[in-house]
Amino acid sequence: MNIPRLKELAIALEYQLLIHSKIDPEAVALHADLKPLLIQAKAGTLTNPLEVRDVPGRYRFTERNLQQYRDLENAFADFSIEARGGETPALKWLREQMK
Repeated sequence: MNIPRLKELAIALEYQLLIHSKIDPEAVALHADLKPLLIQAKAGTLTNPLEVRDVPGRYRFTERNLQQYRDLENAFADFSIEARGGETPALKWLREQMK
């Protein structure tokens, strides 16, 4: 887990959440769900990788229609990946193949 990168990603995700909270109540709820993790990540105190289940809100994209906001979804995905320990070699390979 790259702590400085996690902090940057937390700031970027919070920015997207603030933007989308003005137009979608689901973004407000997602922000509330993630707030404790965002605070820890920005403070540099989130130092151990999380399990997938420990990053709340993923269902809000598929079940609550937040996937319509690509920039928010990407910011969430990037933060979630880093909070879980960063990209795996398989994910890095897949990203390279998609370029």
